[in-house]
Amino acid sequence: MKPSDSEPAEALRRAQQAVTAGDVVTARRLAAKVLEANPREKDAAEARDLLARTDIAWPLIAYGAVAAVCFLLLVLVAVLRSAPT
Repeated sequence: MKPSDSEPAEALRRAQQAVTAGDVVTARRLAAKVLEANPREKDAAEARDLLARTDIAWPLIAYGAVAAVCFLLLVLVAVLRSAPT
């Protein structure tokens, strides 16, 4: 195997280790680097899969933000209602 063929495979191996260790940022950078290197189709598919699995769940973040705003509104209403008039 040529050295250039083993580089994407090595980067994917390190990316998988990073995901296992919880370092998603490094894993995404390594997977993106693999895709930039014009890898074999198998390596490219694995890198795309890794990028898809580690993508940010924007709907969940939006849902959490709405829940936080609702909670703050409830606290505000409780504080305003308990204030002496």
